Amino acid sequence: MTVQLAPLPSDRYDDWFATTRARLIALRHDSGSLVGEDADAAVDQFLGEMLAQGLETPTSVILTIDDDGRRLGTVWIAANNGILFLVDLAWAVAPDEGQRDGLLAALRSFAADHRVDRISIAVFSSDAEGQAFAAGRGFEVASIQMLLEPVPHRDAAPEVTVLPMTPERFTSFAAASEAAFADDLVASGRYSPEDAAVESHRQMVQELPDGIASAGQELFVAEVDGVEVGVLWLGMRTRGGRPHAFVLDIEVGAEHRRRGYGRAMMLAAEREAVCLGAESIGLHVFGFNAAAIRLYESLGYRRLEERFLLSI
Repeated sequence: MTVQLAPLPSDRYDDWFATTRARLIALRHDSGSLVGEDADAAVDQFLGEMLAQGLETPTSVILTIDDDGRRLGTVWIAANNGILFLVDLAWAVAPDEGQRDGLLAALRSFAADHRVDRISIAVFSSDAEGQAFAAGRGFEVASIQMLLEPVPHRDAAPEVTVLPMTPERFTSFAAASEAAFADDLVASGRYSPEDAAVESHRQMVQELPDGIASAGQELFVAEVDGVEVGVLWLGMRTRGGRPHAFVLDIEVGAEHRRRGYGRAMMLAAEREAVCLGAESIGLHVFGFNAAAIRLYESLGYRRLEERFLLSI
């Protein structure tokens, strides 16, 4: 049994594109990652950016997966920053474990030929085949997108008080947040220190173009008995046309950790989200942060999408 990869014939591109578009939209709907027309719009924008020149787009390669002349499916890949990204993996037939192993071997060979040393795949919670491919083959969770919907009413009395961040506090917060996010990007294995610094700065400027006065951004300090114990940053979004809050940063001060403030601040984030009209709240967490993942899941957050990384 030998799994082989070959370029998608040009006369199959239109059919592949239509099928892939429908698949990507369905994965977002079925996982709950996006709802309604949001999924269609996001996928169309994604495809337009990633395949600006169709099959001739130099940054993307679409390959067929074959086993002894039998067509098993397709894989869409892109390479960047030393990582081979599996943008989409679509099986036309249900593969067995040998065929999954064969695909990984073929991808390893492709990666070696293109001088990349890691393979990455993002898998939605509704993508059983994607999960089966990543399971048991050395992939590690690099990051997770999570959602809590609806935001529950909890009876627990507030343990921390959150107050709007002042412009004076914002200056030090922004610098520390950008540096910490860059460090996390490096720790996740997806970026070099240099690229992480660039990406962290790009995202900070994108979210906070006008600093603390940026529209849709809510920044707080968390206090206990008048002493600051952490910071909280919520970005307001929409989800299916309804207000949605996203936790962009939450940090307990180093000297205040292991006292339950992380949980208390997440509950405060939920309360603030509701006050801002949000019916749902989402967040991103790096895979190495096991304690945070346990906390979020204990509060009812569910995994929408996981990005896996394999060092080869």
